[in-house]
Amino acid sequence: MRTHETDDGMGWTPTWTQAMTDFRGEDDEPPFDDVTVRMTVPASIGGSGVRVELSNRFGDGPVRIARGAVGVGGRFVEISVDGQSSIEIAAGASRWTDPVDLTVSHGDEIVVDLYLPEPTPYTSANGFTFDRSLPGDFVGSREFPPEGPTPVEATTNPGTEPDPDPDGTGWSLPPGGPFLRTVEVAGAEVRAVVVCLGASSTAMGWPQYTAALLPADAGIAVLNRGIAGNRIRLDAPRTNPSWGRAGLSRFDEDVLATHGVTHLVIAYNSNDWGLPGRITPPDEMPTLAQLIDGYRELVDRARTAGLTVLLTTVTPLAPDIADDPGREGLRRAVNEWIRASGHEFVDFDAAIRSETDPSLLEDAYAAPDHTHPNINGSKRLARAMAETLARLQ
Repeated sequence: MRTHETDDGMGWTPTWTQAMTDFRGEDDEPPFDDVTVRMTVPASIGGSGVRVELSNRFGDGPVRIARGAVGVGGRFVEISVDGQSSIEIAAGASRWTDPVDLTVSHGDEIVVDLYLPEPTPYTSANGFTFDRSLPGDFVGSREFPPEGPTPVEATTNPGTEPDPDPDGTGWSLPPGGPFLRTVEVAGAEVRAVVVCLGASSTAMGWPQYTAALLPADAGIAVLNRGIAGNRIRLDAPRTNPSWGRAGLSRFDEDVLATHGVTHLVIAYNSNDWGLPGRITPPDEMPTLAQLIDGYRELVDRARTAGLTVLLTTVTPLAPDIADDPGREGLRRAVNEWIRASGHEFVDFDAAIRSETDPSLLEDAYAAPDHTHPNINGSKRLARAMAETLARLQ
């Protein structure tokens, strides 16, 4: 397939992405000020050069990055934009760095360091784990100094220290962080670029686990565009802006604008009908017809763009919600439509639901809230997805 070519004449393909979302007004992270942020992300495909997209999509003012670097295997190269090492990103904009000469292999950890010298709100971000330093510029430091406990769920990236949850029963918390939207590689041998559009269970990492399961020579980039709390039809409520714009609203930006995209996986949770009347107004509750119309619109827009589409069935709700026959009935009806629709699908529901009570997650695959997959559950979903992608290829 053709990779995306730019004015530098190089072919670029995304190896890792996240969907930027709006954290203004939320308290997930304190602002940055004279601090270095380190994000360590897995490469789904390899290449002979690297560039990154830095995004200030939801900022109210410009973001200044005084210095930054990209590293692989302990080797760091400083980044620049138009030859300038100090990078300013206007509110609502994103910027691509100049290419850097780094060889990346499938499964490598790519480290991105950003030094933020002045007060900078945590606005445009995603993911669950990243590191922040003590005060100062620690870009490219081999001994990166974490600040200590922070309000994020975790501050240690997978692979940098012993696995804190070796039995896989805890939360699946993939890497991410502020202002980093995309990492691309040059010169990759690519057969498919798969964008995974979804909500929390997608954001929590099965796309990365899928990429890790695929052979290094498969040439399949698996990219995560999940947002926790996201819905297909409706944007986030004002009280929780980080739940993001609806899948239908962000489709062009997060799917079609992904360089070289060939496949779309539509992998949503039950937020569309699990939130109304509990967290959002009751009148936001959709009908089954409206839910199916939302899926159909995503499928039609993707196929019009020439993409191959896969759907995933919806995994069980939290136990207290599963007791609501209306909501559980919608989940089962949506899954029945997905299975009978004639579209290619991956049966996530069957993969991790309880054998004795199909309205619940299997205990071995359930995170502590019994709503989301744990690490083992995310890896089980990844196996199901990898098997389907291998068959389609």
